[in-house]
Amino acid sequence: MNRHTLNNQAPLWNTIHANDANHQAANLTNWQQEFDQLSSGHFLGVINELHFSHIHTFREDTSHSLRQQCKVEQGGLWLGLSANSKSCRINNEQSTSNQFLCRAGGQDFELLTPDNFSIYGLVLHRSFFTDIIEQAMGDFYVNHSLWLENITQAELQKFRQYLNLLLQPKSNRWSISTHESILQDAVLELLSNGQQTAEVQVTSPQRQRIMARVHEYLTESRLKTPITMSEICAAVHVSRRTLQYTFTQCYGISPKQYIQVTRLNQVRRVLLNNEEFLTISEIAFNYGFFHLGWFCQNYKRLFGETPRQTLQHKSY
Repeated sequence: MNRHTLNNQAPLWNTIHANDANHQAANLTNWQQEFDQLSSGHFLGVINELHFSHIHTFREDTSHSLRQQCKVEQGGLWLGLSANSKSCRINNEQSTSNQFLCRAGGQDFELLTPDNFSIYGLVLHRSFFTDIIEQAMGDFYVNHSLWLENITQAELQKFRQYLNLLLQPKSNRWSISTHESILQDAVLELLSNGQQTAEVQVTSPQRQRIMARVHEYLTESRLKTPITMSEICAAVHVSRRTLQYTFTQCYGISPKQYIQVTRLNQVRRVLLNNEEFLTISEIAFNYGFFHLGWFCQNYKRLFGETPRQTLQHKSY
């Protein structure tokens, strides 16, 4: 087992290797589970995991097909997402590689996984629902289907990219508390989108007041740090659903999309007036873009040219 830290704080990141399916089952903490190996050959398994206050997140890689009998703690929730192009069966139902699997705590469930399978998993502890959900969303009804509904492929891919970054042992410039806030907010967004709720009604004067508070809050210095929806909701004193509805009515996009577009425009201004001779990756990270490839794709989609081409314009 290897133990690492994020930004030299308490050890939270582990890598655990196993050469037996039974050992693999025992290596995931806070689970009740049993693995049966189904395909022939010598088994190899790896778990990369991170423990936060309210969320345990991990990537599990297994070499052989398994029958996994699983259960997480009562009052919690498990979410699973394929980390590669392969899919599995859950409770005898075939899933796809682009579905967020979902099982409430205290309930037995079965996964049938293929050879060379990789999966991202998140266990939301009981405290996530008592401390986080109640503050951010109010009432939350546990989804009893086998996967979350209403999650777009773009959301899934972005979540995958962030988990890939998060579960790497190398340190980066963001603190543990920042990563925890980002992860919690991303999970809240998934659960909120999966909820079937009545549409919020916000009057025009209310929308104007909300947007004025949002613009006042989103200063340039804040745009240079990761911003969560929970943070904005707390600052402008509205619920996530109200914030989402207000942005949809005012701009036709979500709050996250608005922040992304605003940041991309800020990056473009810096690129066109790069007096400090920063690199593209440095500028992108300064404005909260953790994945350079994803940043470049979105930049080109918005402006019709790459960041490097923008830098070349500067020299004309």
